[in-house]
Amino acid sequence: MPDPAVPVTLSPAPADLWSVDERSLELFAKQLDAPPAPRAWYELRREAEHVALVPGFDRLITLGGHAIKELPHQIDVAQRVLRQMGGRAILADEVGLGKTIEASIIYRELAIRGLARRTLILTPASLVGQWQGELEEKFFQHFDTPTDPDDWQRVTRAIVSHDRARSRRHAEEILRHHWDLVIVDEAHKIKSHRGATYQFIEKIERDFLLLLTATPLQNDLRELYNLITLLRPGQLGTWEEFRAAHLVGGDRRQPKDPEALRALTHAVMIRTRRASVVDDLDLPPRRPRHPVVKLTKAEADLYERTTQFLRRLYREGFVQHEDDEDEAEDGSPRRRTGKAMVQLAMIHLRQRLCSSAKALAESLAHLAEGERIKPQHRTIARQLAERARKVKTHAKLNVLTKILKETPDRVVVFSDHRPTIELIEQRVKALGRTPIVYWGALTTAERDKRVRAFHDDERSVLIATRAGSEGRNLQICNVLVNYDLPWNPMVVEQRIGRVHRIGQKREVHIVNLAAAGTIESYILQLLDKKIKLFELVVGELDLILGEFGGAQKFEVRLADEWLAAENDADFERRVETLGLDLERSSAAGHAQEQLNSLIAPDDNATRLERRFDELSIPARLRLGLGTSHLVKAAGWEAKRQRLGVHVTELLEALESIEPIGDVITTQPVPAGTHPQYGALVRLTGLTSSGRA
Repeated sequence: MPDPAVPVTLSPAPADLWSVDERSLELFAKQLDAPPAPRAWYELRREAEHVALVPGFDRLITLGGHAIKELPHQIDVAQRVLRQMGGRAILADEVGLGKTIEASIIYRELAIRGLARRTLILTPASLVGQWQGELEEKFFQHFDTPTDPDDWQRVTRAIVSHDRARSRRHAEEILRHHWDLVIVDEAHKIKSHRGATYQFIEKIERDFLLLLTATPLQNDLRELYNLITLLRPGQLGTWEEFRAAHLVGGDRRQPKDPEALRALTHAVMIRTRRASVVDDLDLPPRRPRHPVVKLTKAEADLYERTTQFLRRLYREGFVQHEDDEDEAEDGSPRRRTGKAMVQLAMIHLRQRLCSSAKALAESLAHLAEGERIKPQHRTIARQLAERARKVKTHAKLNVLTKILKETPDRVVVFSDHRPTIELIEQRVKALGRTPIVYWGALTTAERDKRVRAFHDDERSVLIATRAGSEGRNLQICNVLVNYDLPWNPMVVEQRIGRVHRIGQKREVHIVNLAAAGTIESYILQLLDKKIKLFELVVGELDLILGEFGGAQKFEVRLADEWLAAENDADFERRVETLGLDLERSSAAGHAQEQLNSLIAPDDNATRLERRFDELSIPARLRLGLGTSHLVKAAGWEAKRQRLGVHVTELLEALESIEPIGDVITTQPVPAGTHPQYGALVRLTGLTSSGRA
């Protein structure tokens, strides 16, 4: 007969180190109330020992294995979500601080531990491709994007739009499966508890849930209540209880006690503020320069004639009417295709108008060759193309030449048009410097080779298209030239971000070549004076353009205003109105941000401790880091999931279990001491056949 069990007293760990959800307590209570089952208790105790051996979240083990440099606040967010929030949280960082990166780090940490084998990402349709690309390029993780309901039978990692996921056939297939991790981007779009997407997400069986939104509160506190209730039902009580406790006279926008509300949201929400991140980044200042670019007489004449031509096309239409009759019986697919092709040619013309006469000539020639364009317009396009070919002196190229002569170090020159790039390449060679051309058609290996060449040659000039502003770190250089200025401010910001980023030690000089009196000069005015693009800190551009509808809507609005203008004076008035709208958008964005910060907990006051390497396995167990909902590894998921018991609660309960038969449940073995918690013990069990 073995010795009787020795009672063990465990000092409770600080309450904020873990949280026990109501479901776990309910299941554990049922187990306590169940008829005596010694073998079941013994198995539970043995599993508790197994839990202690599973890698916990005392440190993030995937860091360094990504194609990005994680920011300190992103690491802190991931650690807190995994260690204190049980993998269920609202990521509410201010705009542009990397919520996608944070969610991806959390996913990778769960996945490498076998806890996120089935992962579902729900996002607006416009962001599906962006999510897929970032996970592939930055985290080397492939996610499928199911389009057919049958696809759900085979995929285990999927990205799908909110609308597609909730559609009947897709929803049926998604709800057939249990998902380890569900990530919802732009979660404020599902804020209504009566909405179809909200109700669909409620039905998804999942272990972990991340809701991503910079604005958990947009219009009223009911939205915040709904999101937290979706994440953790019961956390805020009923809506009536919440309203009585936290709203001023029923005013849904006015919290009665912001401090009390922040304390309540602390367990489920993390919000990083931009001001704190700027200090972490330690970025040098941006120094914009706008040198005077005066078009030559030939260039100015070409610009004026082409502008009048494009406005005429805009007003009169540019597709032959005969197309409507030819294709009316079958839905006019050829007519629409022809019109779309001409519209595409017009976009190229608009974009190339201020780039170079060579680039403009190519686009005008393509337009003149179009079968659908009206004959009179085809003739004008052909004449303008010929006029453009005769331009031999390029004002921008001469200004760039002066800049390169004054800058002996590396320079990055951005242009999105290949004919212009060819002109720049020839001029760089003529100056005795090394041109390195970088555009989207290059293979990955060739891109890497050219970037290395740029790093190796301190007098080289990298001439890049938009591909050079995506995913390449060029902080070895501190001079950037926007040879032609994109109409989309986000593209400009992405270009700057290749050079003005972590690791940059020198002031970054941003040179914008906008010819006086052209559309580019107005774009520059908006970027510099209204948006203040060159003074912004990380993420602010998204904030400013958010209420406006985003960068793409800005680009479309600008193009429409330019084409619809009767003359330059009319366009100037339209630009002024556009600028006022941008200022209103900026004010609304900042007001929205302040409202959300009012009720969100401040998670930047202190940084989480990152050094847990020295903790022993018993210390981890005592600190509650190995909780049941985080450590369901292969072989015992079902049992741990079924019981849902935190390790600490289990061990404390075992103190009261009397030995039955040949099973002794609590034999203490000394396991050292901890400076904060004192003596530590290892709980073991003995059977007639030996130690378990």
